[in-house]
Amino acid sequence: MSQPWYPPQPGGPPPYPAPGPGPGYDPRQRGPIPEGRTRAPFGTRIAARLIDGFVLAAVSFVFFVLVSMLASIDNPNGSDLTPEYFEAWAWLFMFGWGPSQFFYDWLFHVGRGRTIGKMMLGIQVVRAYDGGGLTQGQAVGRAAIFGLPQSLPCFGHLITLVDCLVALDGGKGGTALHDKAVATVVVVR
Repeated sequence: MSQPWYPPQPGGPPPYPAPGPGPGYDPRQRGPIPEGRTRAPFGTRIAARLIDGFVLAAVSFVFFVLVSMLASIDNPNGSDLTPEYFEAWAWLFMFGWGPSQFFYDWLFHVGRGRTIGKMMLGIQVVRAYDGGGLTQGQAVGRAAIFGLPQSLPCFGHLITLVDCLVALDGGKGGTALHDKAVATVVVVR
């Protein structure tokens, strides 16, 4: 059974402030980027995404090869492979990119604030309001908005394209929708 909540006693320590934007922060505005930092150029961010796409495709290919090798070791003559086996690979190929992109982005951004592509190009994702590392919620939200639509063939990639092309509009901050939604910004490290 949980304890009842009592308000803090006068003269006691103040409660810890919740992490989040300070007063006056408006994510719709360009807003100040963290002090001493410059926004990463759009071309650099796209190049980092392309590198990340190649890395994720290479890891997915290695996974496919390893699982196929294990299946052939288990079935040396290949006669026991059922149509369901091949159907599972087809479903994974069609709809598995979004979840793999989600986990790739989430784990790298919550751990280091940057993916392999961002590391190679010297850029990083930080909180827009104070320049600190991403919270778990920000990393999950950012990865979900960018990665999960890619589970829908064609239409999902169109959603992601629009999401990223919003960053070309310099008057609105040069920030993609997945950054605006969770109050993050990509800066030069």
